[in-house]
Amino acid sequence: MTSQPGWHPDPVPLQPGQPAQLRYWDGSRWTEHVAPAQAPSAPPATTESTPYTAAPAYTGTYGAPSAGTPHAGTPYAGTPYAGTPYAGVRPPATTPDGVSLAGWWQRVAAYILDAIIVGIIATIVALPWARDAFDTYRAWLDDALRASDAGGGNNLDTAQLQRDLARPLAIIIGIQLVVGFCYQVGFLMWKQATPGKLALGLRVRLRDRPGPMPLGTVMVRWLAQFGVGILGLIPILGSLTVVYTLLDYLWPLWDQKKQAIHDKAAKTNVVRTR
Repeated sequence: MTSQPGWHPDPVPLQPGQPAQLRYWDGSRWTEHVAPAQAPSAPPATTESTPYTAAPAYTGTYGAPSAGTPHAGTPYAGTPYAGTPYAGVRPPATTPDGVSLAGWWQRVAAYILDAIIVGIIATIVALPWARDAFDTYRAWLDDALRASDAGGGNNLDTAQLQRDLARPLAIIIGIQLVVGFCYQVGFLMWKQATPGKLALGLRVRLRDRPGPMPLGTVMVRWLAQFGVGILGLIPILGSLTVVYTLLDYLWPLWDQKKQAIHDKAAKTNVVRTR
């Protein structure tokens, strides 16, 4: 039977040379309030006076096996002290099988490293079309300056410039998407992590089980994280895409499972490996 609130022998194993002490039982759990065994002070909160009753029984061993003595470092079976030591202390976030989850700043650092790598690769591949776009803009600007010098005013044909730039810019954006897709999907299927995550000691896995992820999971994760950027090319949806992307990257800050929106869509977690 559950004992009444009061002071009872502390169930926490004592360190060598530590004097015996009492711990306050509030009727439902052990509190953090302790007192010397020889002179316990009043309860930490005002409670009705109740007869002293024995604390709940404890099982386990400490040192040599003996009944009724809790074992150091193990929960106390059958008592409210089992599990986490004190109520209100949140344990570290883990997967269901106990693997530690990556912190938000670790994920941000890995993302920045990956963005730099992808940016360099995409720039090298797209360099010919970037040069075409630059030459087109420079020719348009030269024509505009000559017209202005000839007294033609500031009648700049920006619509023609947009039409001339549409093709090279579309190719550049397409190259960025293709490079990013191959980079993300390829490394997640091969190593369960991109080079940025590998550098930070991170891995991506299904939340419910470890091991390599199915291709479908990796595809869903990429679409929810980067594929939505395609919608940003549509003027009406551009601002909504920006809001979604911001929320996606900030979501792990307040999510108990430390998942971004794209993690939730793919049922994945980013975990620490060291």
